[in-house]
Order: sequence, then structure tokens, then C-alpha cells
Amino acid sequence: MSRKDTLIGVLSIALFLCFQVPFAEEAAENITIPVNVGVVLDADTEIGKMGMKCISMALSDLYASHGSSYRTRLVPNTRDSKNTVVGAAAAGSIRSIP
Repeated sequence: MSRKDTLIGVLSIALFLCFQVPFAEEAAENITIPVNVGVVLDADTEIGKMGMKCISMALSDLYASHGSSYRTRLVPNTRDSKNTVVGAAAAGSIRSIP
């Protein structure tokens, strides 16, 4: 291999790396971290439906106003309490959360 071929190879690799570094930094900044949050509601009642809508709207508003500065994203995992205290306890147990 001649010296000219070696120089072209080294310059090609250097140019490739120069263009990859800014994209890698930008991609690392856009990574979001999901945070699972358990939500136990009476899914069949109007209050339960309204509560889930309020949670969804609050998260949408939060990320619309401050979304670029937060890397974490809340992921609500909803469970139905089946309108009983025992159902709420069972829905909130550690085994039922993914």
C-alpha cells in the first residue's frame, strides 16, 4: 500500500468521525427516560374517567411547556379498582405492575 493510499484512508476516517460526533451528541440529548407510575382509579365511574383525563391533560401541558428541559417522561400505568377497597389494594399490588 502506498503512502498516498494510507493518507487518503486516514483522512476519510477522520472526516467520517468529524461528522458523526455532532450527531451523536444531539442524539444523546434527545434520549428520554420513561418512569412508570401506577394509577388506580374506578374506570367505570365518571370520576375515574375524569381523573384519567385530568392526568393526561396535566402531563400534556407539562411537557408542552417544559418538555425540552425534562429527560424523564411519566408513563401512567392505569389499573381498575373495580369500585371496591379490596380491588384497589389488589390493583396496586407490586405483582400487578409491569
